Amino acid sequence: MFEFQVKKISEINELIKKALENNVLFKNIKVKGEIANLTYNKSGHIYFSLKDEESKINCAIWKSNTANFLSSNISEGTEIIATGSLSYYKPSGKITFTITYVEIDGIGQRAIEFQNRLDDLKKRGWSNEENKKHLPKIPSNIGIITAATGDAIRDLITNIKRRYKIANIYIFPTLVQGEGATLDIITKIKIANKFNKKLDVLIVGRGGGSAEDLWTFNEWPVIKAIYESSIPIITGIGHEPDFTLADYVADKRASTPTAAAEIATPLSIELIKNLNILQNNLANSLKNKLSILTSEFLLTNYSLKNNLQNKINSSINIFQNLLNSFNYNLRYKVSSFNIFLKNTRTTIIETLNLKFNTLKNDFKTRTNIFNLLNPEKPLERGYALLKQNKKIISSIDQVDQTKEIYAQLNDGKLSMQIIDIRKESENE
Repeated sequence: MFEFQVKKISEINELIKKALENNVLFKNIKVKGEIANLTYNKSGHIYFSLKDEESKINCAIWKSNTANFLSSNISEGTEIIATGSLSYYKPSGKITFTITYVEIDGIGQRAIEFQNRLDDLKKRGWSNEENKKHLPKIPSNIGIITAATGDAIRDLITNIKRRYKIANIYIFPTLVQGEGATLDIITKIKIANKFNKKLDVLIVGRGGGSAEDLWTFNEWPVIKAIYESSIPIITGIGHEPDFTLADYVADKRASTPTAAAEIATPLSIELIKNLNILQNNLANSLKNKLSILTSEFLLTNYSLKNNLQNKINSSINIFQNLLNSFNYNLRYKVSSFNIFLKNTRTTIIETLNLKFNTLKNDFKTRTNIFNLLNPEKPLERGYALLKQNKKIISSIDQVDQTKEIYAQLNDGKLSMQIIDIRKESENE
């Protein structure tokens, strides 16, 4: 009975690597195919795929062998004949055709389509500078057409807010590749142009990807929608080497979505700096002109010195008002609100004080009237109040001589018997 040795994955991959890389059949061979998924790595290496009608193979050109490739002006869709050998990357089990030399054999169909469309849009004048709309220096409303998720939308929003916080951002999420992407992009461009807020600039873009991933932005309907947009459009598609037909017709092309955000917005710090410089320049210019005018005028007619001084003061006041207007919009809302609060507080306090004083005076008046009308008040000055049957006596005609009468003093009551009753006339 045979016993089979159990091998580890790394051992199997090592055997494959030796068998593949030591086989002369896979060394120094020539392969013909069309360039796809071309990527320039930061390290200097170049990665892409070679494909034909049925298959493709992953390829790499190490930095030391890229000179020939770079000098040949090879791009996505170019057909080449590549010389190299198969290599096997043991950790991932990946086969790569490592290329040492390339020569151009032909141009792929996509590249032909790209060139034909480029020639067409140039004939129409769509890429001419005179047909491009000017970008606003200080936009208020910025529209973004890109995928709803991913680095592109995040980088755009982050950089716009970092540079220019007061901008209003409106997102029009769209597909950026695959089936339905072309129709979705042109629909969102049309929606943005009819949006209920007037957009000052529109950014159309997406993150990096292969030439096939970016091909949607080479489709004729997308190119036409960008050209016909009434809103100035900045494209930020892929990375620096990527160039689509949409970039040709856009009013401004940015190398990346991040760069598009920077082009679309002013830097707040720079605006403030430029504003201060402008203020200083205006101030210095006006002072110089006023100084020259003063000197010339005084030399010509000294008698008009006072009149000139008034004009100078008036000009200085006008200039000061101009300077103040630069910052008015920034301070207006805060200042107005503070004034409103102050005035409201003052009004409330004044109203309460007025109401209190009115009530106080009214109470005092009523108290005085009450005191004047109070029949017991004179008792404090030595008078007495006569009562009989609990009724105040104001005339002798009211007195019943058979009953007691009471005299109410300030500090008590006296009970009295009536001895004699005389009318005032009887004393005479």
